[in-house]
Amino acid sequence: MRKAFVITVLVLLLIGCQSPVWAALRISPEMELLAGVLSQTSWITDRGPRGIGNQYFRALQEFFADYKGHKAVALAEELTKKGFAYDAPPAFICHLGPLPDLELAYEYSDYLVGRAGGRDKLEEFRLALRDLAQVSNFLDLYAQWEPYLESSLAPYQEGFRADLLIEWLQEFFGWSAAEFHLIMAPSMFPSGGYGAQATDKDGGTVVFQVIRENGTSTLHPEFPTSADLELLTIHELGHSFVNPSLGEYPQRAKSLKPLYYPVREIMRQQAYPTVQIFLNEQVLRAVEVMAARDLYGDDAAAQEITYNEQRGFYLQRFVVKQLEYYQTNRDIYPTFKEFVPYLYDQLERYQKENATWQARLFSVFLR
Repeated sequence: MRKAFVITVLVLLLIGCQSPVWAALRISPEMELLAGVLSQTSWITDRGPRGIGNQYFRALQEFFADYKGHKAVALAEELTKKGFAYDAPPAFICHLGPLPDLELAYEYSDYLVGRAGGRDKLEEFRLALRDLAQVSNFLDLYAQWEPYLESSLAPYQEGFRADLLIEWLQEFFGWSAAEFHLIMAPSMFPSGGYGAQATDKDGGTVVFQVIRENGTSTLHPEFPTSADLELLTIHELGHSFVNPSLGEYPQRAKSLKPLYYPVREIMRQQAYPTVQIFLNEQVLRAVEVMAARDLYGDDAAAQEITYNEQRGFYLQRFVVKQLEYYQTNRDIYPTFKEFVPYLYDQLERYQKENATWQARLFSVFLR
């Protein structure tokens, strides 16, 4: 029976029904199966390591090279070419149960079904992955690398304050998910992470963070450390709070296209191709600034602002100012969801006062 590489932190909620929430920092064999398959597709051209990759990744890639003709690899390539990329494949795996059965643990979200082009395509891919794991004896390979992976993960487990981060998220947004899962992905690159969420049978939200390897090591996998890892966790887990809250008002987001106009090219290069995705990311990065200030101080917050502005998030200081108002007026806005209409009001005011006529014309053509 394979060992689980997991640190579990039990946190008693003081919100809602006081149900327990747990967070695990672990490596997922199911995610590694996906990574091995993707290493045989065009995915790896854009999302591969900068160089030859760590020792484990090289062994994984070599192992799956013998199964390049398998249906799972063909389907992965087909899905990749259709745009089922970036966060979509890891989010798909987050909906599945453990190997060897790889059963559907959480019903596929509409987002995933839309990205894949239908639920049947997701099921076809799931069954193909299960078959590949069985015919290749993938879990045997994974077991061989367990000591290596365990030693690689240990430095990042030490001192990682999952309980503090979850408490901060719960307090800031005003509600909690049913579960939090933190997954390290030593064969996905380069650095950063993905956020995903699913819905359990009781209607609770299950939140996932997938943390990618830095992509420069040729020995053990390397991940962000200390404050960088903790703020990345705030960011990726925060998607499950920010995205659905802003997404409740799609027409209001659409009306803000002139704000997207000045940075549309740099945003597309970062895989933020729509105004809704841009707004989600802009607000989430402002949330990250708030967390940096609360957890590490003003200097850390200032560094986050500078970093994000350099990447085109020019609304950073304005949105942070709105979130400061939210934080100091929780008697009016007990939850972030209740604050979102006010936030849209302020963004619309900013647009009216600052958007150029070229940006407004651009938005008309995109309607």
